[in-house]
Amino acid sequence: MKRAKEVNYFDMFIQIADICGKAAKALDDMLCDAGSFSVKAQAIHDIEHEGDELYHTLYHNLNRSFITPIEREDILAIARNIEDTIDTIDEVAIMFNLLSIRTIRPEAKELVELIVKSSSVLVDATKEFKNYKKSKELTKLLVELNHIEEVGDKLYQDAIKTLFSNEKDVLEVVKWKNIFDTMENVLDACENVAEVMEGVIVKNSQY
Repeated sequence: MKRAKEVNYFDMFIQIADICGKAAKALDDMLCDAGSFSVKAQAIHDIEHEGDELYHTLYHNLNRSFITPIEREDILAIARNIEDTIDTIDEVAIMFNLLSIRTIRPEAKELVELIVKSSSVLVDATKEFKNYKKSKELTKLLVELNHIEEVGDKLYQDAIKTLFSNEKDVLEVVKWKNIFDTMENVLDACENVAEVMEGVIVKNSQY
């Protein structure tokens, strides 16, 4: 009887993170051209579907695996949080399209730049995570993800303050409040991946 091929979960983390990075770059590209939001939002949704399929593949394999390189709940949490990051990027794109945004606020562009940066660092972190017991770079990358989220928090707070102080159109306030909230959620989801990875390092440093 042919033995089933062993699943490399670390490689799957990298693949999902790559999809996340692709979604972030597509969102950045989307904000550069308000006239094609519909087409570009659909493109991001297609990318999100790639991530969704890969996550379900990982979940299916995990249910069939007898032995895993790290605890099952950690494998699932890492994959789920990366997938949550992709899903939330998709939500941002949908909002820009459905809410008929015509002018992009500078704070939104800055937040998207942070999303792109965070996603790029996440890709690097998943690559280093393959060798998490010996990697000299992983901890630095995880700290960087935490730092980006903190910068994002400050930018989000400033954006909300400016919005409520200067915008007189109530509808615009509602639209942009929802968009800024969701953008911050992207950075939070990315930071959650770092927290799970940090937990894995701590657990395994005891042995």
